[in-house]
Amino acid sequence: MARILVVDDEESLRDTLAAFLSNAGYQVETAENVSAALERLKEGSFDVVVSDIVMPRVTGVELLQTIRQGSPRVQVIMMTGQPTIETAAATVRAGAFDYLCKPVPKDAILRCVGNAAKLKATEDERARMADELERQHKQLQDNYARLRELETLRDNLTHMIIHDLRAPLCIALGYLDLIKETAASKLDSKETGYLSTTLINICRLNDMIGSLLDISRLETGNMPLNRRACDMGKLARTVMDSFQSLLDARQLALESPAEPVMASCDEEVTRRVLGNLLQNALKFTPKDGRIRITVRRKDSMVWLEMADNGPGIPAEYHGKIFEKFGQVARTVRQYSTGLGLAFCKLAVEAQGGQIGVVSEAGKGSAFWFTLPPS
Repeated sequence: MARILVVDDEESLRDTLAAFLSNAGYQVETAENVSAALERLKEGSFDVVVSDIVMPRVTGVELLQTIRQGSPRVQVIMMTGQPTIETAAATVRAGAFDYLCKPVPKDAILRCVGNAAKLKATEDERARMADELERQHKQLQDNYARLRELETLRDNLTHMIIHDLRAPLCIALGYLDLIKETAASKLDSKETGYLSTTLINICRLNDMIGSLLDISRLETGNMPLNRRACDMGKLARTVMDSFQSLLDARQLALESPAEPVMASCDEEVTRRVLGNLLQNALKFTPKDGRIRITVRRKDSMVWLEMADNGPGIPAEYHGKIFEKFGQVARTVRQYSTGLGLAFCKLAVEAQGGQIGVVSEAGKGSAFWFTLPPS
């Protein structure tokens, strides 16, 4: 319920207006002069002040100016028995909600106070929402800062762990290679298979550690890149040849112009990008499926695409799959990105290119990236 303060040095008018407003359901208090009004305003909050303009010692306009300075959302209605253009202009300049002439009819005061109370309620709600938005904004900033701290802590911890893992892993890998070379003739086929499987998985783990280190270097801009002119069709063919033993019945094709398509890039880093994308395609392409690598020029850039006819990826996951440690729900594609695509994104962008995917669930996927021409 809106609270109204009626200020007038004429007691009968104060009481009449107070009666009108009280009967209409408002909470009403009165004051006989500006000093009393200011005391009432200090004691409690009001939504609307109805004040006479001409009062002894301090005028209603001065009261209006004081209210505007301390409580800008309180709506003030000015009244006068001697209306002039000058007094009307003064109240407008001071920020009055409305200007009424005495004697004030009942319907006029009720209508005017009702509109002023609605405006005050609107302004209060707007201020409340602004305060709430400010609170939420600060909370988001605090949460973001905390997340950045946690991410930095996680990255530092990961970096420390992978450094500690690399040395014993390399020692184990070296000794296993030595065993394979010197003792293979003493092992039966089953034991040789165990040894080969162990070596493959240790190499995979070593590659993962390398990817983590490279991702960290790429994120901080400390990854050394040896950029030079590279024939992307030839590079794609080399990567394809290295995966021939993993194809089974899958078809792997390359579409590239007869003339060289030269890009300015780090050949070894780009080879790893292609290898990660091809490994990803093999993982999700059915045994009798098809994978196509396309190399061409597009919009002044060198364009490479790795397309498969696997299960595809829903649109809501297209951005997430390139995030470090990002994962896609296994019910969608049994898909865990690990670090491969995160490395691809950072490596391509570090060389001045872009990367993305075009895919729909059930319609295969086409991962693409661009590089600057040589």
